[in-house]
Amino acid sequence: MTASEIRERYTRFFANNGHTLLASSDIVPKSDSTLLFTNAGMVPFKQFFLNPTSAPYKMVTSVQKCVRAGGKHNDLDQVGYTPRHHTFFEMLGNFSFGAYGKREIIQMAWRFVTEELQMPAKMLRVTVLESDDESYNIWKNEIGIDPKRIVRCGAEDNFWSMGSGEGPCGPSSEIFWDTQDPRYSENDEERWLEFWNLVFMQYHRTADGELKQLATPCIDTGMGLERVASILQGKKNNFDTDIFQNIIDGIEHSASVAASTSPDKLLTYKRIIADHLRASAFLIAEGVYPSNTGRGYVLRRIIRRAVRAGRLLGINSGVLSGLYPSLESAMGAAYPEIVERRKPIVSVLESEEKAFLKTLDKGMALLEDIFASGSESDSRVISGKDAFLLYDTHGFPVDLTEIIARDHGWGVDVAAFDRIQHKSRERNRASWKGGSSKKDTVAGEIESACLEWQDAMVQSRFCGYDIDPESKQASVTAKVAAFRELSNGDALAVIDPCPFYATGGGQQADTGKVAVTRGSDTHEFAVKTAVALPNGKATVLHLTGAGSKHALFDAGQEVTGTIDMHRRYGNAVHHTATHLLNAALRRVVGDSVMQAGSLVQPDGLRFDFTSAPLTSSQLEKIEDLVNGAALDNTSLCVHQMSLEQAKTQGAVAMFTEKYDTENVRVVEVPGVSMELCGGTHLHTTRAVFPFQIISEGSIGSGTRRIEAVAGVSAARWLQRQLGHARAAAQTLEAKSLDGMGKKAQQLVEKNKALKDEVATWLQTAAVNVEAIATRATCLGKENVPTVVHLLPLLACSPAVSSAKTAQHSGGDARLVAERARFLRDAQPHSAHVVIQGCAVALSVDTECVSGAKAKELLRDLFAILPGKGGGQDTLAQGKLASAVTALDQLTCIK
Repeated sequence: MTASEIRERYTRFFANNGHTLLASSDIVPKSDSTLLFTNAGMVPFKQFFLNPTSAPYKMVTSVQKCVRAGGKHNDLDQVGYTPRHHTFFEMLGNFSFGAYGKREIIQMAWRFVTEELQMPAKMLRVTVLESDDESYNIWKNEIGIDPKRIVRCGAEDNFWSMGSGEGPCGPSSEIFWDTQDPRYSENDEERWLEFWNLVFMQYHRTADGELKQLATPCIDTGMGLERVASILQGKKNNFDTDIFQNIIDGIEHSASVAASTSPDKLLTYKRIIADHLRASAFLIAEGVYPSNTGRGYVLRRIIRRAVRAGRLLGINSGVLSGLYPSLESAMGAAYPEIVERRKPIVSVLESEEKAFLKTLDKGMALLEDIFASGSESDSRVISGKDAFLLYDTHGFPVDLTEIIARDHGWGVDVAAFDRIQHKSRERNRASWKGGSSKKDTVAGEIESACLEWQDAMVQSRFCGYDIDPESKQASVTAKVAAFRELSNGDALAVIDPCPFYATGGGQQADTGKVAVTRGSDTHEFAVKTAVALPNGKATVLHLTGAGSKHALFDAGQEVTGTIDMHRRYGNAVHHTATHLLNAALRRVVGDSVMQAGSLVQPDGLRFDFTSAPLTSSQLEKIEDLVNGAALDNTSLCVHQMSLEQAKTQGAVAMFTEKYDTENVRVVEVPGVSMELCGGTHLHTTRAVFPFQIISEGSIGSGTRRIEAVAGVSAARWLQRQLGHARAAAQTLEAKSLDGMGKKAQQLVEKNKALKDEVATWLQTAAVNVEAIATRATCLGKENVPTVVHLLPLLACSPAVSSAKTAQHSGGDARLVAERARFLRDAQPHSAHVVIQGCAVALSVDTECVSGAKAKELLRDLFAILPGKGGGQDTLAQGKLASAVTALDQLTCIK
């Protein structure tokens, strides 16, 4: 039975048994800040297990996309080396929020396993919590399982909770398959493969650990698709199932490795690539991009592990991007988003692979040097310092360094690496002028209040769409729905209806004020920002200085909310401009452009998208299109329709967002743009003019960013640029702005001539300058014959105006390097150290002086004469800690 058939049978079975079939939620949890990724099928329903009465459906089934890589739930290091660890996997699940209990789920589970999947009962056994007699009796008396095949286990195996703290929890029952592995007896645990876990959430654990019976028991089950596929397809390893084989077959067509490579290692590398391709593609499809922090760093680690595995298989380019068609063939039918978003996903994969390949060889060379230097030593551990250098300079995640070290029989001092990394982060944090611990405390209070109000089903209606963005003032009478004091003296409030737009869809929140009138007194409080509850059902206002005024905000109290219309208007201008920009980009570059994020502010916009770099000509065309659409003064239209209707009509959606399938808001500029959008906009496009792109550049692998201004903000920006241009024209002594280009070109040509003159002088000086002292010595473990040349500080150098200045500057690094090159070519049988003040260069002809490398010899020199530097095998440069101006300062060199 194929994986596709298993998916279909599972969801159809539970749908036929009254469950609502829901699509997989995002891998990136939208309303759970405690998780990096969705790592279990129940994660999207967490709030309903906490408050079952709030669940919109009482019985649900789903096939959930999950990732376990990074954070507390991390399987990354085991992938490829074990039969069942994966970074990305699919979890088949069915859930009940008070609709049924143990008896019903045990009966349904058994019917599905034995009838739908046709697993022989004799090949199955189950476990129950040792004290759960109810489950034991259902399995024994109602299902009819032989008591010998019902195993009672302790709480460590058969009791589930949402972590170690307070919350819902309960006993579980697991179903196992007999692998019939001849290495183990029938009673040996290693012989049995667990594939379905049935959790009976019947208790609430209090803060002091007491278990109390829940008023509404729930059911949570999870069955890994990859595991059950291995059972039904008769495979001992998940990677041998049809889920992975299509990808692995593609790898085998691309691989080219030495015959001496171990077959087991080859298989491991192929499995790593197959697994990591799935995880990378699905993460990018949801808007996660490679970076050095958070989810982006986890993605970068996954891609780079795959690239390194590909290199070991002889695949030197396109490790993941080249295999993408195999992934589409394997999973495209079940997850059409990986087909629809092929171009941006492949673009990111290609870009990240290329970036890592540039540093991979350098990093591997450093590792090979480390392995070689320790070959005769008892200590075969890569130091924390070297591991951090690989991470910080060459982009090697420490777990990748560990894998490479393990392949060579080495270890890594991870504890030392963690200490160095921690110190580095502390230095970075100290230099950052951002938030304090007090701010962090308040942020936690805000998050806690939002979650509580969501559970309590607090709601407010957003009435901000009814306000004309060009109004000078806008006030709405509302009533207080909820209020909460904060520890910093501020407060949170929900008012209904609410005119304030909450941060969302890239648009910054409205600000303004809330006024409360009591008798003849009116109290006003500034609205600092506005955020939406995770479920989007209410807007929470952050009120400054209202913390001690709780008496004014009783539930039902009438208040007046007044919006800062200057800010609202700026946001509207730049949000409408963002839609016009998106449309212009797609017209100029093509429909492969995918929005990857945006920021709409009162004074500008930022737009992230997947694309190759844009040319100047393309940017000009984009500006012309946006300005043309603005000057057409087209009226915007807003429609409410189903998601399917919106897609049919060609509405553009941001692929990282989730939308209500029944009712979406579509903002249209007729003939130009149609997008799913919840933001506030202009009524016509004219106020977007003028539109000006300020910058365009890369922000990560395959991702570009445009920063732009529109309307009044653009006019002000252009005025500032005109002022800069006038100042530049004055400096250049240009008679007019039109003459600036000619003047600048003249300066460029003059500067080039001066550079050529300096280069000529350096070459002449390098040949003719004579050392004031020389010393013959040997450097390095190989005792490489070396000549040290001490140059005079030259007052006539074009780089310096006097000997005093030359000494202060530490010498002329360019002259020192040129002299070192000249000596290397003129006297190739020795290494040459050239010193002038603090400047030092070391050269060696590697063909004439066997085994010598300039960068290593320079490192040896710095052990004698302290300094810093680096370079290549034939020439290395650096700077000494103290200037050398006399021969007696070289007595330390033997």
